[in-house]
Amino acid sequence: MKKSRLLLIVGLTYVLYLWACSSDKEPAPSVCDGSLLLNLISKTDAACGLDEGVIEVGIVGNIGAVSYQLNNGASQSSSVFTGLSAGSYTVTATDSEGCTTTVDVTIQNQDGVNASLTTSETQCDAASGDITISASGGQQPYEFKLDNGAYQSANTFTSLAQGNYEVSVRDASGCEVVLSAEIKTDIQFSQIQSIVQTNCAVSGCHNGTQSPNLTTAAGIQSNAGRIQARTSAGTMPPASSGRSLTNAEIAAIACWVNDGAQTN
Repeated sequence: MKKSRLLLIVGLTYVLYLWACSSDKEPAPSVCDGSLLLNLISKTDAACGLDEGVIEVGIVGNIGAVSYQLNNGASQSSSVFTGLSAGSYTVTATDSEGCTTTVDVTIQNQDGVNASLTTSETQCDAASGDITISASGGQQPYEFKLDNGAYQSANTFTSLAQGNYEVSVRDASGCEVVLSAEIKTDIQFSQIQSIVQTNCAVSGCHNGTQSPNLTTAAGIQSNAGRIQARTSAGTMPPASSGRSLTNAEIAAIACWVNDGAQTN
């Protein structure tokens, strides 16, 4: 009798384990295969202090109608953006299937200060990143500002967390250029792949026999958002599997996804 009860408990546990995995359904196949490309056709730089810059882009490999977006602005059907001041911009194109592609463009000051920047990575869930700016042209001395902070004479900003920043550079005449910067983390895909494959791509659950297949780099990358959502919620791996992730592992997955979920 005891043996039968034990077998029943083991059987129910295994069924629950399979059910927890099977509840994660495979999404419809994506048509976004990377063939959608966005090219810079032309740009017009701006005189200092004037919003006269122009960016024109062209799309290759689109499916249906395409909309264009400059930085975080509103979408538009035109591939031309006008009235731009000196600075760095990202143009995003989205086709009718929801596939996206981007191109980065810098509008320069024709008669004033121009700048470029470099960044260093931060540790995940820490603030150890840096931004260093190089300025040229215009009238020295230069001043530098991060987001809405005060201008400073130092051209480096330190102790920065993962995220996007806006850097302003101003010369002695008041001419200004605004650049965008992104601080990424030092998380490597190999770390994420090990976490996922050790705990989630196991027998009976996402190991090739259960969708989605997380045994490959492509499978992990294409399901990055779902992996982050479920690991953050504590439902991956399921409790019935007897496995669990540490807080550091959950944070590493989130940092990797926020960095763009690259297979670096």
